[in-house]
Amino acid sequence: MSVLWVATAAAAEDSWLYWMLGDASKSGYAADTDYNAVKVRGYTSDTEFDYLNLYYDSASGSFGQSISAATINEMNGIGAGLYAGLVNGTTYSSFVIELVNDSGGFVADSGRLSAASAAAYIETANSLKQPSAWAPVSYAIPEPNSAMLLLLGCAALGLRRRRQLKA
Repeated sequence: MSVLWVATAAAAEDSWLYWMLGDASKSGYAADTDYNAVKVRGYTSDTEFDYLNLYYDSASGSFGQSISAATINEMNGIGAGLYAGLVNGTTYSSFVIELVNDSGGFVADSGRLSAASAAAYIETANSLKQPSAWAPVSYAIPEPNSAMLLLLGCAALGLRRRRQLKA
């Protein structure tokens, strides 16, 4: 009977990804004024993902699937990390921290953290040590209009004809 209980407890083990928002000012991106909320994605494959529920600590109530920029700044001020609850029985391939604006539109992300690398930041209900927090630096996605204007400008310069000098 006790073997069955241990197997059931191990299968139902809760786990959390311990994370905090890195210093976006180091990347030259003024994220403090451009984003209003933060979300954490857990990818189960390259295209399939779920937004994870966010917690202050592994025992507190959930903030839901997003947390405000004001709360993030408060947590950074005291040096505290946050937790993203991992769904039991789900095998994750990678994780991403996303910054979003008021309308829920994408502002920036952290880049993917593979599941193998994330093992150092995952805490389980039965773990005896607290993991270090994953603190990536966010970066902005460049807008494609600038690249198109540069391409058109270079093409116009290439087509420009030289003036011929009369002898």
